[in-house]
Amino acid sequence: DMFKAGTNNDLTEIVDKNYYRITKKIADGGMGSIYEAIQYGTEGFEKIVAIKTIHENFHNEKEFIEMFMGEAKLVANLVHQHIVQIYQFGKLDNMYYIAMEYIDGINLQEFIQRHREKKIKIPIDIGTYIISRVCRALEYAHAKRDKEGNLLNVVHRDISPKNILINTEGFVKLTDFGIAKAKKYMINREGDILMGKAQY
Repeated sequence: DMFKAGTNNDLTEIVDKNYYRITKKIADGGMGSIYEAIQYGTEGFEKIVAIKTIHENFHNEKEFIEMFMGEAKLVANLVHQHIVQIYQFGKLDNMYYIAMEYIDGINLQEFIQRHREKKIKIPIDIGTYIISRVCRALEYAHAKRDKEGNLLNVVHRDISPKNILINTEGFVKLTDFGIAKAKKYMINREGDILMGKAQY
């Protein structure tokens, strides 16, 4: 049965019930984890996706769960070539997850670090290309309107090298709208808490 869990990993068992099989962990963060997974469909359909989850110790944190759900709802309608696409938001047992586009590549922080290790300066034209694609993604998000024609008022609030992905073909994708501000979805805590990373 292709939908049975292949390992004893509890997370794999939970996600497999919804036609995903986790193949490896991509990254661990303070709030959650990201996994590479295979999405299965009818007639032998298979697609590599990324699964974003929340750590168990945050499952009872109402504000954090609302932020996680807000990201899924917000980005689901941001369809742009330079924004990582959201496929599905789900909850199985006590676990929330987001299934999203899988990017085979590295983030900008890794790209910069590798150049530093090799003592090579990133060419100006490459740097300009990367940032211009991020700007295209942001311009699209900033101008996005709902069905009634009202601006969503989307602001990413965490543009940093870790959230800018570059695939193996050099294509740039913006990710992690997890702390984005959107009038429709998010509680306005401006001035109460620091959002994003201080240095950016």
